[in-house]
Amino acid sequence: MHPVWNDAAAENAFAGQPGELAQYPCGSYTISTTGKVNVSTLPSNFPRVIMDVIGKVVLSAFTVARDLDTPLTELAADFPGLEIRARDAEGGAIVFITPQEF
Repeated sequence: MHPVWNDAAAENAFAGQPGELAQYPCGSYTISTTGKVNVSTLPSNFPRVIMDVIGKVVLSAFTVARDLDTPLTELAADFPGLEIRARDAEGGAIVFITPQEF
């Protein structure tokens, strides 16, 4: 079972001490065609399982689009406090994660 990414998961993943506001990360990472994370500029405390889940969803969307002959080169998802952008990269992908500006 894969973890679900929602508001509570985001808060728990990036929260420091109890009562402290979550510090959302900023960075990017590349995913190979097999889903392996190759290079990352995200902080080392960014949960690897979240990178893997996001990567699988991104690769799946790009694969389905190719199978349907539908041009899809970029995906975007906005969560409270966090923006995720992904670009197709010859079967793999590059994922950009940034704090959402309010």
